[in-house]
Amino acid sequence: MALLGALAPCAARAVEPAGGPSNVLGLIALATAAGAGAALAGVALAHRLRRNHELQRLQAQLAASVDWTWRIDGQGRLTELAARRPGAPPLDPAALLGRRLWQLLDTRADAPQALEAALAARQPFGGVLLQAAGRALLLAGAPIPQGGCAGTAIDVGALLPQAAVADPALAERTRRLELTARELDSFAYSVSHDLRAPLRVVDGFANILLEDYADAQRPLDDLGREHIRRIITAGNRMNAMIDTLLSMSRMTAADLTRERVDLTHLAQELADELRASDRSRRVQFVIADNLTAEGDRTLLRLVLQNLLGNAFKFTAKATPARIEFGVDDRAARPVYYVRDNGAGFDMRFADKLFGLFQRFHSANEFPGTGVGLATAQRIVRKHGGRIWAASRPGEGATFFFTLWDDTGLG
Repeated sequence: MALLGALAPCAARAVEPAGGPSNVLGLIALATAAGAGAALAGVALAHRLRRNHELQRLQAQLAASVDWTWRIDGQGRLTELAARRPGAPPLDPAALLGRRLWQLLDTRADAPQALEAALAARQPFGGVLLQAAGRALLLAGAPIPQGGCAGTAIDVGALLPQAAVADPALAERTRRLELTARELDSFAYSVSHDLRAPLRVVDGFANILLEDYADAQRPLDDLGREHIRRIITAGNRMNAMIDTLLSMSRMTAADLTRERVDLTHLAQELADELRASDRSRRVQFVIADNLTAEGDRTLLRLVLQNLLGNAFKFTAKATPARIEFGVDDRAARPVYYVRDNGAGFDMRFADKLFGLFQRFHSANEFPGTGVGLATAQRIVRKHGGRIWAASRPGEGATFFFTLWDDTGLG
């Protein structure tokens, strides 16, 4: 499933699009980010994004993955339930209205902890799984200005394993479901936190302009023009972040083409490209011989490109700079690694390392978008593996990854 195709349940509506409550997908990629406190900025950004043909493709992917849309009041009771996809598994709105959201499938069910916490804090949520009597729904939503929440539901019963059935294909589908739920949570966090930052800048400086210039009819001076430049910069930053999400989806959405991949050759090619990108630097690359793996050549190259590229970037101040790509084959499965002697990072923040737009160093010190490691993690998970890191500030970092070790959730 494409990343952005799986985002529909996460990007539930936070503002009411034109056309009424049932039009929950019209601004679904924008709605969670727009919050009531940035309404003016959200409307301006929505107008800009509507002109972007990429958004139309995103909306189509989102709509195709959603079975139902719903709305609840402040007590969690359903006030609206509508089918979004022809042939969606049956639910009876007439019988379900007034029921608690978490009791869609079972009137005796208790609220999942994650859902209860999100509703209490009026925060967006994603990847909430409801199960009963062979049915399963994956829910996500966000608070709306009118009160309560609105969101989406996808019927995922076909992806869940039946009791005591040892079916490898079914187990793989279950693993993918768990992976999708994690990605939904990650996207919900990104939309509700990271994408709000530039909106706050737009909202703040727009209000300053209104207060300082509109009421007093004061001519626009250098300070006012600087405020406008800050608004434009923040808008461009938001647009770049959304473009990054779309690009990430396109790069990692396709089905895997499994073949024997020469990782040593790929790493050597990438090392040559990195040297050519900055001929003023002298970097020693140590690449192990005869490293191969089963997987998608294009996607595995992207993993190495991100890991080696990061190592190259963060060794900019190391003298001499050294980057190593190798494997530890003492475990049941090979553990590949990329090691450098660069800036490193504090392991107290390692849980944020693979999040979208997460950075441990300022853009002035080390440029970047903060999406490379998130992309690498998604590809590794798609190959049934996991990725993690070890580091100390000023002592370099080592990134490890496995393939086909039957977890895929590290």
